[in-house]
Amino acid sequence: MSRSGPEFIETEEQLFSDIKTKQSDGEISEEAAAAFSELYEFANELGDEVRIGDAKNANFRMYVDAHQGSYQKDPSVFSANINYLVKIWPAGMPLPDDGEQSSVQWERDDFTALRQEFQSLRGVAHDDQEVMFSTMVENDTLDEFKSMIEEFVVTCRQKV
Repeated sequence: MSRSGPEFIETEEQLFSDIKTKQSDGEISEEAAAAFSELYEFANELGDEVRIGDAKNANFRMYVDAHQGSYQKDPSVFSANINYLVKIWPAGMPLPDDGEQSSVQWERDDFTALRQEFQSLRGVAHDDQEVMFSTMVENDTLDEFKSMIEEFVVTCRQKV
């Protein structure tokens, strides 16, 4: 059952409790619970920072310093919400659209490659940069997703 009222998931303890509650209530499968936990652990191992919050369901965002460069805003490489979406769209935010000098060392082609790989996952629409987490679980694309994220992060780090 989703949380009601103003209470957001803000800590790791709350994240895992929400996963367990959703599984116990039959809202998510055992497979989905394990997959979300696995994705969260992957983010903690690969990322420089993982933030939980701003949603009423288990959720997080993975941040990598080399991805952000000196960009003044705070984009994650990806975000995930157990009841909703996995998104990569923030990963392209540090790239300027208007020809001004980039605040990152990696290039537009690096993000384009990530976006194209993401869009090739079963269940992701051609022009989308997000997909329902449940679709990833049903289509068994979590390992492919993790691989493409790892490749993008390695690329960002190598270019610093």
